[in-house]
Order: sequence, then structure tokens, then C-alpha cells
Amino acid sequence: MEKLPQKPELTFKMYELISGYWVASCIRSAVQLDIADKLLSGPKTLSQLAIETECDEKSLYRLLRAITSVGIFNEKEDGAFELNDLGAVLLSDVPGSVKPWALANLGEHYPAFGELTYGVKTGKVPFEHAHGIPVWEYYKQNPEAGMNLAKAMAGMSGAVLKTIIDTYDFSSYKTVVDIGGGNGALMFAVLNASSESTGIIFDEPYVIQQTALLIPEDLKERCTVFGGSFFEEIPAGADLYTTKWVIHDWNDEEAIKILSNVYKAMPTGGRLLIIDSVIPDDSRNTPHAGKLLDINIMAMTTGKERTLNEFKVLIEKAGLTFKRLIQTDTEVSSIVECEKV
Repeated sequence: MEKLPQKPELTFKMYELISGYWVASCIRSAVQLDIADKLLSGPKTLSQLAIETECDEKSLYRLLRAITSVGIFNEKEDGAFELNDLGAVLLSDVPGSVKPWALANLGEHYPAFGELTYGVKTGKVPFEHAHGIPVWEYYKQNPEAGMNLAKAMAGMSGAVLKTIIDTYDFSSYKTVVDIGGGNGALMFAVLNASSESTGIIFDEPYVIQQTALLIPEDLKERCTVFGGSFFEEIPAGADLYTTKWVIHDWNDEEAIKILSNVYKAMPTGGRLLIIDSVIPDDSRNTPHAGKLLDINIMAMTTGKERTLNEFKVLIEKAGLTFKRLIQTDTEVSSIVECEKV
């Protein structure tokens, strides 16, 4: 095969792709230094920020110059720096904050990506190779990091909850169980949209201890928490079960076990909503958020993002019946509806 002619524009495009971690690393530093929080009260000079962050002023300027060049924060004509809309998503403790995700994905998750080739060659989990333990065991052993991850998932959930609620009608269901419900964000949204429904948030005991404290006052009579493992037994008798961003964390055998336990818990006619990214079956060479999200899942867990046909295989093996695929406004929160017949 003849050598392909060099195209400088493609060379620089590849350099840009390879260097993407430069931006990510700058964001991580900005988050660790709480830059967004420090700018919330108004613009600040470089000297002020250097004092407040205990940073070398010249080095801090180089960091800020880099991230303002990609639209995060603004550098004003007088040299002060100010918060902007994109930078505001890095604020602490605001709805939809991406700060916890930056700390997790660019913190304990990051070494796993350095072991990605190991994972591709062996089929094993890069995170486990990097840290020596599975990701969920890591968070049990590091509860502070686990709490941050819960905040990260809540922030991500906040970005998709509206489209889920707007797309699917929950009003006909009396009892809803959210499997792997985490901090309860999905359940709270469902109950707010369906005033006659009651809900159970089901997750590991160490998770729901915190979740119980987060139930809004106006939902406490309709929402409870239940601790356990979805590999063992799931609360029975609800007419709707939901599971968001859970099945993709597990390999096919594990996913079938979870879905089989849902089947056992469901009454005849009960429904299950699997909310995950669904990669189009015929999508060669085309972008889809699930394709890169799948690499994150591969680096972290035994799971994968799946196509609809792959979901159908799991659903059938668990005894469930596929009803329909419902697309939402985001590529990471499609709804696969199943039924026990």
C-alpha cells in the first residue's frame, strides 16, 4: 500500500484530539482551586485570586489564560477575571454542578484511562488494574469519594431529568421502585410529576442512609428508601420499576441477573423502564454520545453501552417482554420499556 499523502490540516486535527487532556487537566486545577466559587461574588484581579488560592501569581495567570481561551471564565480588559455561564457549572452546591464530576472523572477515574490498552488487550477492567480493587469496592472504602460521586451523578441526572419526565407519562402508576436510585433525584422528579404515586428508592444500604436525609418534606409521606442488593432481591409488587444508568455498569451475565430479579419482583402487567444510552444498531462512522461513554464504562466497570438489539437479548433472557424504545432529547437517556406478561 502506498503511503498516504500528508495533509497538514489533519495532522493538526490529530494533535488537537491527542491534546484534549490538556484542557481537562486545566479544568481539574480550576476546580481544585475553587476558582468559580471565588468569582461568584464578582470579578477579581489576578493578585486577589493568587492570594485567595495561595498560588504563584504568574503560574495562575497561565492557567486562567488557557481556560478562558476555551470559554471558561472571562478575562476583562482591566485584567480582572469574572464568572460566565460556562464557568458557573463548576460552582459548588448548585443544581446541575459539574464540579463533583470533574473531581471524580479527573481524580480517581483518571488512572484507569492510563490502563486502557491493558483493558483492550485483556478484556479486564482498567480501574481494577490501576487501583487493585473494583470501582464499587473503592467507593465503599473511600466514603468521601463515594459521596462526591453521588453528587456527580446527581448533577448529571439533573441535566436529563426534565426530558425524561416530559417524554414519559408516569401518572398511571401507583407504586414506583427506582433500582439503584442513588440520591433519589429520579424518584423525586417522578413523584413531583405524578401526585398520586408512591415511590421506593432501592440501593445499597450505605447509599440509602444518605438518601433518606434528602427526601423533600413534601414527599416524605409518599417516598421511602429500602436497602439491599439488586443481585439478591428487589422490593416486590410495584407496577413500575425504573433503573437509570445502572444496567450499563454490568456485563451481560450480571445484567441478566439484575433484570431477572426485577422480573421476579414484578406483578404480571408490571413495567420496567431501563434508562441508558442506546447506541443505534447501524451507526458506523457516525458520532453518538454512547460510543465515548462506552469507553468510560469499559475503563471503570465490567459493563458496556448497548445497542437496542443487545438490550433485547438481555430482556428476553430475563423473561421480560420488550415493548418499545422511547427516545428523549439526549443520547444518554433513552428509555427501553419492558413488561412482564
